[in-house]
Formats: sequence, structure tokens, C-alpha cells
Amino acid sequence: MICSLSVASKRCGRRYPPGLQPFVSFSSASESEDQTPDDAATIIQGPSLLASTGIHRPSPSLFQLPGLRSLPFWTAPGPSQQQQQRQHRIAFNDPLITAAVQHVESNYDAIRSEYFSAVLGQGEKMNLDDGHLSKPLEPDYDVASKGGEHAEDSLHSGTWDWHSYILNGKRNEKFAARCPKTAQVVDDLEKEGMLFGTPFGFCFFSTLHGKSAIKAHSGPMNLRLRMHLPLVVPKSKDASSPSPNNNTQDSKPRPTTGIRVADQTREWHEGSSVVLDDSYVHEVWNDSEESRILFLLDLWHPDVRIEEREKIRNMFDYAQGKGWIGASK
Repeated sequence: MICSLSVASKRCGRRYPPGLQPFVSFSSASESEDQTPDDAATIIQGPSLLASTGIHRPSPSLFQLPGLRSLPFWTAPGPSQQQQQRQHRIAFNDPLITAAVQHVESNYDAIRSEYFSAVLGQGEKMNLDDGHLSKPLEPDYDVASKGGEHAEDSLHSGTWDWHSYILNGKRNEKFAARCPKTAQVVDDLEKEGMLFGTPFGFCFFSTLHGKSAIKAHSGPMNLRLRMHLPLVVPKSKDASSPSPNNNTQDSKPRPTTGIRVADQTREWHEGSSVVLDDSYVHEVWNDSEESRILFLLDLWHPDVRIEEREKIRNMFDYAQGKGWIGASK
């Protein structure tokens, strides 16, 4: 089954047969709950899927909006210093993604410093001489929780810690109090309409400990792009195993710590943002003995229009309120 918005059908000129069960209803207070407005999302019977052609395409598990540009990575490989020498650092020279990357990277030092202070307890607030001791933030997301976005059986091995500012679209005020500069960077993006504001929006410090991995999977939708700002990356060592499922780099060894999206494998570089489309199949690994630390946040795909974003937010809010996705509060 494929979940689609009526506005998406207008994009591709399709008409769906009458009598389909509505996925959500955007009824006003004066409307009956049984009434289905014209502008609603609908579950439709999708076509047969041919997934073994060897060509990598977006394959979200829940929702797909047709007509959006798609690439596994929206940033060029390598450190930002090398990228800036290229004509195109950001895919399509997209102004919104470029602005978001520049804003986050310009605050790299502050974000990294607050991670060490708030998560590791290394900073001014851990001064024992003045009798003040701030307890480090604790991980706040169970990646194996039932119904979670990352809860597939045997998806993870090792240890993956989250310290979240935004979890399932909801803010953590404790994070904001301990990491005010980091929170302000994210809030600035929201004011500019870039932050992905749905129950599937996340923003957190991602700590993948040594000898840990996240197996191949795809995200729930193609509505967002995910940004990684690497804060601590273990030094790469010579590797003997080839990059798995990497058709263009079969002869190259897999990096010690890295990410594969579709058929492209990348390494992280501290301070250099990586923007990816997680609706492609992707996997992450850390074969070192040290921790790999990122600041991760979700952005709206720049092709999703303002009016579509409002309808999408309403759709997911309705579904969450019904208990169909996530926890209802």
C-alpha cells in the first residue's frame, strides 16, 4: 500500500477511483468526524514493486510524495575545505540547503563544546572547586522501542546513544537548558521554515560507540533530508574488506567508520556537514574502538511547498492523535 496526498495526485495528474478509505481527515470543529473533506490523504493500492534491478531508488517505508528531486547525498564528498574549491558543493546549488549547511557549520565549535560539556560532563559546569556539579545528560531514546522508526528486528549491533533536542517532533527543554547555543541554531532554522516539523522530525547528538553498526534500512518518507555535522570521527585505518553493495567502488576498502546511502559510501570529516536522503537504503558502521559523534537534524526537502507542508503536518498530527503513529499525548 502507498500513502499519498491528494495534492500529490495533482502533481502527477492521476485520479483515484472513488470509495477509497481515507487515511486522515482534516475536519473542522463544525464537521462530523465521518465526513471526508476533499483535501485529504488516502491509502491507495500501489503497483507491484520491482526492487531487484540493481538500480538504487528512494524506497521509503511509509509515505512518498511524487515529483521530488532525489539523490543519495546532497553534499559533495570530502572535507568542507575541499568542497568549497568545487563549483558545486550542494546538489543543484539549492539555496535553502546551502543556507542550512552554512548556518550549522558556522556554529561547529559551539555545538561541539556543548556536547562535551552536557553529555560528557567536561566543561565549566563540572568545576568541583565551587561545589557545583551538573549531571551529564542521559540517553533519551530506546532505539529498540516498539513502534519506533528504528525498531526493526536486529537492525542494530553494539551501542547507539541519542541525546535529543527534538524527539518525534517534540522538544526537550532539559537539552535546551544545557545546550542553549545548539538549541538556538536549530530554532533559527525553524524560524526560516527549514526544520522538518512533523512527528517524524529529529534533532540529536548521535553517539555510535566502537564496534557498533546500524544495518541497511530506509527511512519512512522522502519528505525530509537529514543533516550530519560530525563532531568526533575516529581516524580511519587501512581496511581489507570491500565496501558492501557499492557498485562503483568495489575495489576500494570500506572505511573504518562510514555510511553507505544507495551505492555510495562516504566517510565523515569533523566540521563538514553531510546531507543525505534517508529514504534510500542506507547503513552506518563504526569498526573502530572509539566513539563516532554527530549532531543530526532533519530538514524539509526543499521541493515540498509551503502549502503542502501544512497539509502534511495536519495529516501526521491527526494520525498521531489517533494512535496510528507514535505515542499520543
